[in-house]
Amino acid sequence: MTMISGHDYEQPTERSFVAALAAAVGPETARALVDLTAKRVRPGRPYTPDDLVRMAEALMEVGDQLRVTARSEKIRAVTYRALYAVVK
Repeated sequence: MTMISGHDYEQPTERSFVAALAAAVGPETARALVDLTAKRVRPGRPYTPDDLVRMAEALMEVGDQLRVTARSEKIRAVTYRALYAVVK
């Protein structure tokens, strides 16, 4: 896991993405949603922050409960991407 020096901010990952969704909908549903969304979005391996933004955007269309969690994860990925661009 990549940490941005001086910001104590960990890179979002597939694992953290699934964990955030699992808190909202349960682990099995979260895993299934990520797998289905990955088939639609076709992210790279491992997922980059850009991949996670696209995944979150796709999940935000699913419904209100997921919209909140997916938006939060999108913000996390966008924030990481912006911080990383500044310090690299």
